[in-house]
Order: sequence, then structure tokens, then C-alpha cells
Amino acid sequence: MLATNTLLRGVSHAINATPVSNADLVREYQIVVICLAADEVHVRTLLSNSMYAKPLSFQSLTSEDVPQEPNAPERIKVTATLKLHPKDQPRLEQIASRMSMEKSISSVSWTAKEAEPLME
Repeated sequence: MLATNTLLRGVSHAINATPVSNADLVREYQIVVICLAADEVHVRTLLSNSMYAKPLSFQSLTSEDVPQEPNAPERIKVTATLKLHPKDQPRLEQIASRMSMEKSISSVSWTAKEAEPLME
């Protein structure tokens, strides 16, 4: 019993020291869209439908006012947060590209946070 425990302890340390493979990593991404306030519902709907159509792991969708100059049209910042494997990044780029074609959208950007292990 003692020999088995000693042997398996060494094996378990070797397994735990093995780096996590890229197949098990997930990243959090954000797509930020600046649009006219009047089109906020339309933009949120486009983002939401795009997430489900791909499909991607949609985490949140938020909106906030954007400070502007007097007499300028009111603008809103819509932020979609999602988690996906880095190999699915082209899907994210397609969504951002599609959003940039909308007439009322003045800005589209996306960012990625550091990769983290995928929890089973």
C-alpha cells in the first residue's frame, strides 16, 4: 500500500505539472458598439441574434450613455461579453464586421482578455 501511494504521488505531481493544452482554454471577449440612441434596441437585437446564430457563449449585454457635445445626436455604448475558444475568434470578427455595416453605428471594436482553463 505504501509503495503504491508513493508511486502514484509522483505520477499525480507529473500530471499536475503538465501545462493545460490549447484545446482546454477559453477567452473572454467584448464587442463594443457605439450607435445612435434611437437604434439601441435594433443594435442589441442584432448582437443577440448574432451570438445565438453562430453559436457563441453569450455572457452579458449592457448599454450606457456616451458623453457628447451639445447639440450632437445622443449616442449609446452597447457592450456584449462572451466566452469562446480562441479558434472561434473568426466568428467574433464576422459579428464585428457585420455590425460595422449598420448605418447608425459609428464605432465597433472587440477585445480579448487573457485565456483561462475551461472548467468542466
